[in-house]
Amino acid sequence: MNVRILGTAVALIGILSLCLLAQGSFTADLGFEVTFDPNGPFIADMGTTFELGYAAGPVQWASYSDCRLTVGYLWQEFRMDVDLDAFAVHGDILFGPSTADYLYAQVIAEMTFLGVDVGFYWAQLGDAVLGGPADGSALRIAARFAGLEVVSTTEIGARIEGDGFAGIDIVHASTGLYRHYETNPRAAGQGFTGEKLRIGGFGFGCIGNVDATLYFTCQGFDFLSFEVDEVTFGIPWLNLGLELTYELQTKSLAMTPTFVVGDELICFRPHFAVRLGTTSWAIEGFELGALEVGCSWNGITIKDLTVLDTGRFVITAEDDGSTIETLDDAIDRGHDFYVQYRELLSIEITFDGCCGSTDRILLNTYFADTSVLFDWAMSYLEMRAGVSSDIAFSLAMTVMPGKIDAVELGFTLHW
Repeated sequence: MNVRILGTAVALIGILSLCLLAQGSFTADLGFEVTFDPNGPFIADMGTTFELGYAAGPVQWASYSDCRLTVGYLWQEFRMDVDLDAFAVHGDILFGPSTADYLYAQVIAEMTFLGVDVGFYWAQLGDAVLGGPADGSALRIAARFAGLEVVSTTEIGARIEGDGFAGIDIVHASTGLYRHYETNPRAAGQGFTGEKLRIGGFGFGCIGNVDATLYFTCQGFDFLSFEVDEVTFGIPWLNLGLELTYELQTKSLAMTPTFVVGDELICFRPHFAVRLGTTSWAIEGFELGALEVGCSWNGITIKDLTVLDTGRFVITAEDDGSTIETLDDAIDRGHDFYVQYRELLSIEITFDGCCGSTDRILLNTYFADTSVLFDWAMSYLEMRAGVSSDIAFSLAMTVMPGKIDAVELGFTLHW
């Protein structure tokens, strides 16, 4: 492991040196935020982030630093990209300076040849990260012909983001802050761990597109899923989509139809659990486990998420999209979620602000998992406003019955 860490660091330093020898341009982003806690220390935390970027020809380099009052020098990340049209390389390395820990590294190399996209992914977790030490790689090959897209992902100890899988979040336990990456090393050492095959782009009749995904691991078959969209039935203002997933581990069949009226003016998405026979594939019934209803119009999005089966479905946190997922998927993807809330009412407004900025207001209201209808439990308010194209202010607030749980103020400066 030490040899790999040293090799990654040397490669990054070498590329950085080549960048500095060439003529390029710098960019910088400075962020500051302070968190107030009315129920404890008045200033619960303060943080400063600084991102420095440098671009010279096909090479881009960036440094990201995050310092906190409560934990000190939290993150130090280095990133680099080399883009040569048909060939590209991306690299990340993350350290925890306050504890002098190496945390994570990844390298992604992508190439396009004769219409075939080939991507090689490698990543490594340090000893200080939950699940580490671990390392692994993956090979992704995508080809398109006759209107079809065939994607093969061979996992050699790592799982990559996409086609229903998430990447990895490196989480700081005491603050809840995290850094997200695309490659998730899941095994120590090397060896085949999984194969995912997706075929998409075929359709028939009124069905415009069908994607089929098969996934199996070294232990055998894991799941088979179908995703259908653009089912019109000849009605121009109504589209129907459908997701159907069978998982062997839980011997469960999940069905999620999606009804969209207009250009996402109204969206209706029920989540069904299909009861199968204990000894056969016979369908014994359907159980409505969760429901999503939303509408969007002129920059305003309103949605309501309701969880009926709290043992199977959860609502993810704001950073993970505020969507409904199965509990197994949320855990497997490393998403934060709320188990104590069964309903979310969300209103989001985006509009053009001052000097070309995009302003945003988000209000999420959660209701508890109790027998009382609309038992308000928590509200989350987030606002962002730009005073120029380079300066923006933000506010985040969490309110619970009888108290304001936290208030966070911040600003970002770009030049």
